[in-house]
Amino acid sequence: MRPSRTAPVLALLLLLTACASGAPGASPSTSTPAAGGAPGASSAASAEPPAGPVVPASCAAITLETGAQIASADLAACLTDFVRAAGSGRFEIHQADHVADQRWALVDGGLYAIGTRDGAPTVAVTPDTGWLSTDGAWVQADPGGSTEQMLAADGVDMYRATSSPEMTYAMITAAPGFTVGERTEVELADGTTTTLWPIRADAPFQPVAAIPATTTELVVWTDVAGPTVRMDVTGDAVGGDGQTYSGTATTFFSQWGQGVDLAEVEELVGAPLPLPGR
Repeated sequence: MRPSRTAPVLALLLLLTACASGAPGASPSTSTPAAGGAPGASSAASAEPPAGPVVPASCAAITLETGAQIASADLAACLTDFVRAAGSGRFEIHQADHVADQRWALVDGGLYAIGTRDGAPTVAVTPDTGWLSTDGAWVQADPGGSTEQMLAADGVDMYRATSSPEMTYAMITAAPGFTVGERTEVELADGTTTTLWPIRADAPFQPVAAIPATTTELVVWTDVAGPTVRMDVTGDAVGGDGQTYSGTATTFFSQWGQGVDLAEVEELVGAPLPLPGR
């Protein structure tokens, strides 16, 4: 008998919102700045883009100045098109007292990724298989295998769901709209600070209709439109006991398009990965 899924709904909600890993292309619609934008505020066009992947054309729809209003479809297209252009990267999700680290690379066939939690390996994924770490040992996913293999299949399936391009795009477009706040100094993963633009969801929203959970606050922090630097997510979810639970996750993004170390995945596969640049 196949074991049931046991992952908390709230953790899935926060992971869904934080794990931007790509999305289908979309034709950008027009984003218009609100009247009364702050004098002297910099726009994306005047900011100097960081070295790395070319910012996609869809990001031209994003105006970074205080009070600018951004359509959800515009933001989703810009962010996820940039992820696709980058092709690889790394992010850290800080939630409560835990840190989850994810390194990933996109290829034509799908996703290669390795995940850790508090420094210990948790999941490894290729386009056609995956592994879950159980008691320090890797277990390959097999929906028709042993109990451990079926649980591994559940874990890998959940990772794929939270990392799929379609899921990410749908989640962002579920928001009612976004507004750019005043450029503010914020902390990065290494404890240093920098000034970034906050792009804030205008109201709470339910990112996935089938999941009884609500994103109450979503803030995307960026220097220029496209390469996200930090994302703050707060959400509420109704548990199986009928109680409402709240949580906050902060995700820090880095190494856009610079290539990442996926040696653990290569060891599991037993062959070099067909990554870009090889």
